[in-house]
Amino acid sequence: MEPENKTVPGCYTEHGVSGYGVAARLSRTDPMDTLFVKTTAEEMMMVIAQKCMDAGARCIGHIKSHIRTEAGTIKADTIGVRHGTFSNGKLAHPVKDFYIAINSIVQGIKEDMVKKATLDGLHDVAVGKGLMVVKEKEHAYFDEFDFVTSKQAYIKQLKDQLSLDE
Repeated sequence: MEPENKTVPGCYTEHGVSGYGVAARLSRTDPMDTLFVKTTAEEMMMVIAQKCMDAGARCIGHIKSHIRTEAGTIKADTIGVRHGTFSNGKLAHPVKDFYIAINSIVQGIKEDMVKKATLDGLHDVAVGKGLMVVKEKEHAYFDEFDFVTSKQAYIKQLKDQLSLDE
């Protein structure tokens, strides 16, 4: 079956699917336990989703995060404001730093709006929780298959990625 219009690039239309990814290192003077990190990640996912909807998104495809620390891994995600958030994972002990990768996949708004909502959500929640965004950098899309390396190797990759501009 031949498409009617070969000049319109499918999901990249005005009401198609757009995405954005960012990696960041967040730090706090007071150590953060599992509950703090989970609730922070869940709140970020929800704030990003709400900012996307406020910007005119038709729906949230998936907003997800993957947090790595020397004490463990935590993942959080949402498929929309009405669906709430979910997180899993735990930390062996409180930490003062964590590395987070966030991917936002949204329908109905353009990529620059998804980027703004993602970065604003990251920063708004970080500030509200007393976290400092030490470094951030655009990050490629990830999924569970990207995390086959060891925790230490992945943290080194993130440190290297975020230190390229220093």
